[in-house]
Amino acid sequence: MLGHVVRWFSKPAAWGATALAASVAALAAYGGFSAVVDYTNRMEFCISCHEMKNTVYAEYQHTPHFSNPSGVRAVCADCHVPKDLGPKLWRKIQASGEVWGKITGVIDTPEKFEAKRLELAKRVWASMAANDSRECRNCHSFETMTIDKQRENAQKLHPQAIKEGDTCISCHKGIAHKLPDMKGGYKKAFEELVASGTRDAAKAERLFTLRSKPLFLDPAAAKPGGKGDGVLLPATEVTVVGRSGDLLKVRLDGWQQDGVAQMIYARSGKRIFSAALGKPGEKAVETKSSMVDPDTEQRWNEVALTAWISRDDVTSDEKALWAYAGELYNASCGTCHTLRAPGHFLANQWIGSLDAMKRFISLDKEEYRFLQKYLQLNARDTGGATAAH
Repeated sequence: MLGHVVRWFSKPAAWGATALAASVAALAAYGGFSAVVDYTNRMEFCISCHEMKNTVYAEYQHTPHFSNPSGVRAVCADCHVPKDLGPKLWRKIQASGEVWGKITGVIDTPEKFEAKRLELAKRVWASMAANDSRECRNCHSFETMTIDKQRENAQKLHPQAIKEGDTCISCHKGIAHKLPDMKGGYKKAFEELVASGTRDAAKAERLFTLRSKPLFLDPAAAKPGGKGDGVLLPATEVTVVGRSGDLLKVRLDGWQQDGVAQMIYARSGKRIFSAALGKPGEKAVETKSSMVDPDTEQRWNEVALTAWISRDDVTSDEKALWAYAGELYNASCGTCHTLRAPGHFLANQWIGSLDAMKRFISLDKEEYRFLQKYLQLNARDTGGATAAH
């Protein structure tokens, strides 16, 4: 039997028949594969699970991508599946994780979906930013835009985006689906910092304030709600030199400008606020050295102040501290436009730049101070807080 098969395959006609059969099988396999890919790109498939149909699909129905005067609709795959075969296959492989999520019920209730919305959105935004909003550009192109006929704000921002090489998703988050609660990420990070602070205060020698904190020259006066002899501002570094019960004796090192005794700054020549002092606090400041700023010819004094603070709302985890600040920056300023790198401006320039955008963000006073300090410590002329350590 085996010999008969071998002899049959030795004939040219057999080789031809085999090749033909293989070709037909390959075409059938490719056709089947293409049919499956095409089917999984259809909107009906995308919304076949209630997790999508009752959330993002319902939101999408109220956007111009679903219904508009021109009658052109962008379906799920137009925005979320690449056109080229290689990236398309990779996206399908990634989607297998979403199937697993469906099976395990990760987002099978509205409450679960909302809890994961920010995480899911960040994942999509990061992917779109990495590929330069490739799927957006299948329909939208800077080259074919008549910018002078766009809305006033777009006429200002699109030329800037072209010049600086910005990508669509930098400014158009939430264009087809509801924006997540952007505060969720940094609020959680801050809560974790506060929770770890109690442990840090007990042993660490180098701490950072998480909120504005009153400082006291006399530990006997350091009572909850007390006014204090000054205020340490958020993200201020101090060195612990003593402990007594719930109090920490700390040393603040910094700089004062001649004639401005009520403020201590983090760097000479830079308006990076570390502490605001009352009259008793001003008198307790120790001057260590002086220098003249070559750019402004102003005299700056290197100073130190020793005082008492409560042991709450501090952390020694500098990495987590600046990670929180970065999350705060991204959530507050990265929704409407491309984020400026902190090194884009000088430290003193960040004060005016951030103030100009203040009306567009919803941060409380403490968060705003924290954000400003983060940007200033990572500015072009400060070397960056994270780079310095």
